[in-house]
Amino acid sequence: LGGTAHSMAWPPSSRLCLALVVCLALVHSGHGFLPSFSPSLSALSSKAALRVGIQRPVLASKQGLSLGRSLVTTLQMRSDAVTAEDPLKVIVAGGGVGGLFLAKALQKQGIKVTILEKTGKFARFGGPIQLASNALSTIKAIDEDMFAKLMKKFTFTGTRTNGIKDGIRTQWYTKFDAITKMAEYFKLPYTGVIDRPDLQELLLDEVGGDDTVLRDAAVKNWEELEDGTVKVNLEDGRSMEADVLVGADGIWSTIRSQMWNEDAKGPDSGTTYSGYTCFAGDTIQRPDYYFDVGYQVYIGPGKYFVTSDVGRGRTQWYAFLALPPGTKSRASNREYLNDLFSKGKEGRWSEEVFKVLDATPEDAIEQRDLYDRPPSLLKSWSKGAVTMIGDAVHPMMPNLGQGGCQAIEDAYILSQRLGQLKTRSSIPSTLQFFYLSRLPRTAVCQGLSRIASDLIVSAFDTPFQPPWVDDRYGPLGGPWGINNIFTNLFRPFMGAIFYGQFGYLYTFHPEQCSDAEIARLVEEVMTRHKVDAEATWAKAGMMSQAELDASEGREGSGLSFGVGTNS
Repeated sequence: LGGTAHSMAWPPSSRLCLALVVCLALVHSGHGFLPSFSPSLSALSSKAALRVGIQRPVLASKQGLSLGRSLVTTLQMRSDAVTAEDPLKVIVAGGGVGGLFLAKALQKQGIKVTILEKTGKFARFGGPIQLASNALSTIKAIDEDMFAKLMKKFTFTGTRTNGIKDGIRTQWYTKFDAITKMAEYFKLPYTGVIDRPDLQELLLDEVGGDDTVLRDAAVKNWEELEDGTVKVNLEDGRSMEADVLVGADGIWSTIRSQMWNEDAKGPDSGTTYSGYTCFAGDTIQRPDYYFDVGYQVYIGPGKYFVTSDVGRGRTQWYAFLALPPGTKSRASNREYLNDLFSKGKEGRWSEEVFKVLDATPEDAIEQRDLYDRPPSLLKSWSKGAVTMIGDAVHPMMPNLGQGGCQAIEDAYILSQRLGQLKTRSSIPSTLQFFYLSRLPRTAVCQGLSRIASDLIVSAFDTPFQPPWVDDRYGPLGGPWGINNIFTNLFRPFMGAIFYGQFGYLYTFHPEQCSDAEIARLVEEVMTRHKVDAEATWAKAGMMSQAELDASEGREGSGLSFGVGTNS
């Protein structure tokens, strides 16, 4: 189909293995379409696997974790038994969204948690993050009160029109009705967005702030001790010990680098350039469709453009381009994108695209290359008392909006498994079982995300239309390229594909909502949404976007859709 060549694409062996995993996982998930399905831990694991090992005394650490003191490790003898008086101690490397959700989930299980965060402070930086229905269900299962607080800052997009548009004609190519209907089928909260700084502040408060999070604590390496515990060494010379270490440190993971004996970043890291670079921006504007449309994907040859309502009268947008790694724009990102979407062979794109670009301040536009990695079918996420979650092991392209969602699922499942432990000697087998239970689903999401990216950019184009629909290409209609015809012919199948896709994603739902609860949430959230938007638009007439950002404590928009975009 004239696709773009990716010099750093997944190797053929990984693609073959992924295909097998996808088939098995889809077959296994078929029962999930029963309305009563809810993935209880008993259905996901065996008690025998969680209680392997014999009673033995072990050496464990008692740590002074006060931020005002250096970390001094004192060893004492204690029983192999996990009790309320002698609970598990877990160190989480990484204070991002995945690490914070994991800390909260572990605390709910009575487990003591310390988060190691390499930055010195948490700034209000980053744009919105999408939380799909499966993630919202998982958050609700972790803690009902936290879910209720999250809804106070949330904006639903799944209640409105979402879909793909012809980037030239500004016509709907297909709509994502499934994103709404499948949520209703499984009785789940609708998909939506929340500002990453708002979510981060909420989670920091939920986990106990500085009592749990140790800042300026970059991990250098870790050691497996003879007693089964883990010693974590920091870059500044401090160290500490715990029963379990969890790497939630992102796509350039230090924990993964040591476990798999590979570079954290670069050509020998196992992380591959996706073939796409992404520009992103945040703007305040008032289009006619603001309250009616959630997000729109504008398609065209070799690129696509996404806009989404993200609350408070703001629109977040992304431009995905099939370019070599390291390709940077001209001096002006906005001028570069304006040229790219107006001077291509396909002609000028929709005016909706340019209205968004023109309303975006130059300094609010960022660019990053997108990276992901194939599923780790031959390398376990776990070794001894060390495991990993999220982008550290399964970064994925943003097309499904599942990067952060899968990290939240990881956090929930891992916390449930560790919460069931009766003995410390069963930690290694429990972590291996966690890896095996999560691998099929995350592999499917990785594969579907990459397929969606490749399909939209490499195969999709301005769809062919007959002359009685669009006569700009002459008496025979057009455009007449192979990809143009394919895009037109593929259109009738898109609805079924999206029902299958969202149906599979939403089969994981540990907590459901009643119809009355969902109706109440939609009424409360969307009423507040309109009030907030009108207030922002009123202020926009009196001050610049930079001044508005400053008044809200924002320090940047950023690419914050929960994927491995770190450059």
